Amino acid sequence: MNNKKRVLIIGLDGASLDLIKPWAQAGYLPNLHALMKNGTYGKLLSVQPVVSAPAWATFMTGTNPGKHGVYDFVYRETSSYRLRPTTRQHISEPSLWRILSEQNRKVGVINVPMTYPPEPVNGFIVSGLGTPNFKQFTYPPSLSDLLLKQGYRVNRNMYYPDNDEKGFLEDTFDLIESIQQAAKRLIQEFSWDFFMVVFRDTDDVSHGFWRYMDPTHPRYEPDSAFKNAILKLYQKLDQYIGELIEIAGDDTNIIIMSDHGFGPLYKDVYLNEWLRQKGYLVTHEVKTQHKFLSRFGVTRSNVSRILRATHLGKVEKWVKDFLGDKIEILPRNKWPDFNEGIDWGKTRAFSFGYQGQIYINLAEREPHGIVHSGKEYDQLIKELTQDLKGLIDPEDGLPVVDNIYYKNELYSGSHIKNAPDLVLVMRGLKYITRLGFELGNHHGAIFGISPVNESGGHKPNGILIASGPAFNPPKGEMPTAWLGDITPTVLHLLDCAIPTRIDGKVLHEWLNVNLAHIPVNFIDTQNNTSVSPSKELSKSEEHELMQRLSDLGYLN
Repeated sequence: MNNKKRVLIIGLDGASLDLIKPWAQAGYLPNLHALMKNGTYGKLLSVQPVVSAPAWATFMTGTNPGKHGVYDFVYRETSSYRLRPTTRQHISEPSLWRILSEQNRKVGVINVPMTYPPEPVNGFIVSGLGTPNFKQFTYPPSLSDLLLKQGYRVNRNMYYPDNDEKGFLEDTFDLIESIQQAAKRLIQEFSWDFFMVVFRDTDDVSHGFWRYMDPTHPRYEPDSAFKNAILKLYQKLDQYIGELIEIAGDDTNIIIMSDHGFGPLYKDVYLNEWLRQKGYLVTHEVKTQHKFLSRFGVTRSNVSRILRATHLGKVEKWVKDFLGDKIEILPRNKWPDFNEGIDWGKTRAFSFGYQGQIYINLAEREPHGIVHSGKEYDQLIKELTQDLKGLIDPEDGLPVVDNIYYKNELYSGSHIKNAPDLVLVMRGLKYITRLGFELGNHHGAIFGISPVNESGGHKPNGILIASGPAFNPPKGEMPTAWLGDITPTVLHLLDCAIPTRIDGKVLHEWLNVNLAHIPVNFIDTQNNTSVSPSKELSKSEEHELMQRLSDLGYLN
């Protein structure tokens, strides 16, 4: 195998073959069309729940969430029910770029979610989603200042909805232009065997603008000025893909991929309210000062939005750094914090997370758990499953829950103990949950429209397009691959040993005949020691990341 054959991966967060294929065939996406015509393509199955945090972690490690340990953008503290943001340091398996670095391959990584804090590699990393503002966000650290001087942007300035769709789109195109310019410079200035850049905005824009292009959506607006907003973004990214491919050269293997797909979103489901009404969950009154302050809109969320709207982001950072833990005197938003609003000593089951995740308040796992493993746990799971099948949307009188997955069906590994006990799929993910903060926002209501006005949501099937000297001549659409298959395939292409802990497989059927039959080289890594440690986030960093997740619609 020729080590000079390089790999370039371009990630389009949330990109869907359901959009790309017809648009490419219609001539709207000429570069993607050429890659599909001259290479190989198909759907790429994501993880359950279909959330970007565990999906990107699965992509970069080649392992399932039961091994890498990430199930959502937040996790519960082991000693409490407090929710904290998930970062790269919570991924317990080594990343693709770390494995490549340890085998002397040079890497360049830009804007991949879940890479903050950036880890040392043989090359460079520019961290992506989950990066606080005004922090060192690269390895090597000196690259941060250089990129900022050149106009690189780490995060959005505007979030959807701010009642300014036009401004949101302008901010989007400005953001992706800064990423593209950095990618074009770095792909030429650095020596590399593996290079990757992710554009997240296919996800953000699809969340906000889906209803403008989908005539079947209940909130469709015909003849909207934004009906082609998603298409125009894909067209700009198609142009960027062509520019990067041209710079990379003909001998480079190109992979276009996404962490999940996209489709319509109709309703939010307040599962904690349903659990409360069914007697599985009990709430109680929260701190008096929190109730008083939130009644008058004095919340961390509102303070952050006001300071950002007045372009005082650095003031926001200073205030949060100065207050430290004292910032929690202010309520996070207008309804109770997850850990404070539930009476844990009387609660058997609770929900938090994006899509539909239910946890048992397990005595052996939770700090105030009341349900014991074994017969009691099994009976409760059976009871919940039966009740969930009877969850009806009163608006149409039809069942809501399509599938209920048990944790052992989805995951394997040492972190399965922290997995959701049940993962729900509701109306083909047209209905979702959005974390456990509905405790008082819609008291008594189980269904509602997205509180952040989203009309598009995640779907299980993303995209995989592969073209270049290592891949098959055109075969049309291939059978669906799995997100975790990309890492071992890239390692195989670059003649690197594949850790035996990896769950994914080399996509031999995607490779040309000369490569498909070359034996895979494995390395025993049962005792994994390759994860790069880093310090914990500060309180101000945590609050900033939680606020951004709320702005992006992953939290209420």
